[in-house]
Formats: sequence, structure tokens, C-alpha cells
Amino acid sequence: MARALSFRHGKNELAFGLQKVDRKKLYGYVETEALDGAGRPCELSILASDGRTLVGRGGSALLMLDADGQYAPRGELRPVRETGEAVHRVPSSFDAPIALDARASVDAFLSHNIKSVYALQPPMGATELLQELRQGFIYTFPFSYRGGLDPDVGFLLANADGAPFLLLGKPTQFQFVSLAQIVEAEEDSAPEADDDSDDMDFSMM
Repeated sequence: MARALSFRHGKNELAFGLQKVDRKKLYGYVETEALDGAGRPCELSILASDGRTLVGRGGSALLMLDADGQYAPRGELRPVRETGEAVHRVPSSFDAPIALDARASVDAFLSHNIKSVYALQPPMGATELLQELRQGFIYTFPFSYRGGLDPDVGFLLANADGAPFLLLGKPTQFQFVSLAQIVEAEEDSAPEADDDSDDMDFSMM
């Protein structure tokens, strides 16, 4: 049975059922299988840095090294921000009801890259909350499915038919790209081409 996600709206705690909206279920998908000359399925391998050694599935691993190049166990690592401030782990959003006390504008919602969409099944007693969502209200909150260091931004809203949805995303990082100095176009000093060039004349064909 799918886990229920609880929200605190005013004095009410509402447990919503949720179902992930899978792109494969909406549009279908095609799997491409590669076979060798004998009809056997091919497996992905990694070409080593020597240019001739093939490493099969399970033959490679990811290790973390310290500043001296020594193996660093994951349990000894402490996540920090760029400023050196420690990053604390957040609990799963399923551990306690999510307080709906912050609203987001449409512009703020559209400034996020949405990566996951969940259809919500409202419980009895959610009429007031559903009315707000159908009026265009958007609630926002930090969300972490299993708990972790980097929670997503959650949005609770309704579609045009009034059905509630949970959308998860990250803020879009806009970067303005421009020239450091405006450069004026230089005049072309190259001599003009002769009229009797070798360009093809399509009237000859």
C-alpha cells in the first residue's frame, strides 16, 4: 500500500494518498536491445584508461579520497557548505505532518525545474483546502522523500479540473551571459571578389 502524506491545514491534519505520475505510463516507452551475431544480448562494459582492457558490470567502484589521496570512509565525512557551515540532515516528509503556512506565487513556481509529479487522493474533510487550491492558491514547503541533506521544494496545487497534485523541483539557476566588453565590428578590408568568379551558374543546368 502506498504511503500517506499528511498536511496540517489550520487545525486539521489531512492524510493524502499519493501516486507518482510516471512518464512511461502516460506515453509508453520503447526498450532497445542490442544483440551480437549469435543473437545473444550485449552487456555494457567500460574501456579502461589503457585503451584495451574491458571492465564488465560490477567490475568498477566509486571511492572517495582525502586531500592526501587516501581512502576516506563515508562514515567519516561531514557535509559542509561552501562557507564551511555544517549541513544537517533533514527528516523524511512522511515522518510528521507538513505545515501549510507558506504560499508561492505563480512566478516563484515557474522559476523551478520540476522533476517529479504526484497525483494526490484527498481524504474526507479536505473540502476547505481543496477550495483554496481550486482558487489558484499554491502552497510551498521543503520536501524530502526519504530524508537527506538536500531537500526538494514542494508545491501543492490543483490542475484545471480541480484535482490536487504535489510537484517537486529545484530552483532554476539563471546565469546572465554577456561580453565583458562591447566590441565594435571592424570593417572588412579584404578586396572585393572579381566578377568573373568560378561560382556555379544554375542557368547553365
